[in-house]
Amino acid sequence: LDAKLDLNLRVADLDASVEWYARVFGAAPIFRGADRTLEGKATAMACFRLGGVKLWLLPAQGGKEALGQRVGIALMTRQRLAPLRRELEARGARFDDGETPGFPIDADGVRQGRDAEFFYLLDPDGHRIEYCRTFPRTEEPQP
Repeated sequence: LDAKLDLNLRVADLDASVEWYARVFGAAPIFRGADRTLEGKATAMACFRLGGVKLWLLPAQGGKEALGQRVGIALMTRQRLAPLRRELEARGARFDDGETPGFPIDADGVRQGRDAEFFYLLDPDGHRIEYCRTFPRTEEPQP
């Protein structure tokens, strides 16, 4: 399956974390922007490349007390996700299709945002593994 490994970290204070990573690792973020729901609600994010892996910093909803799963595995791909999800399902994969406000799930089980589409599959212990495809800046989500 064609994908690159990225890691997602949920942080209590995005600005403080960006400053810390930049200072400690001596590198500026390679991306600083937002992920937007279909309605346009933006979630700030930053990305560093550390040890050849992209490390995405995302704010924890509810601050430090609500960090929950603090590390997430994200597999970034350029493939359309609907056929990939069907292939994984045929191999016996389970998915987390629970509600994610602002990112509705389409008929193929893929969550849609303005900047990307994604889905979560679950390993045998219930860890969420995200498959994500970002849209080129000119492409909008598929209907």
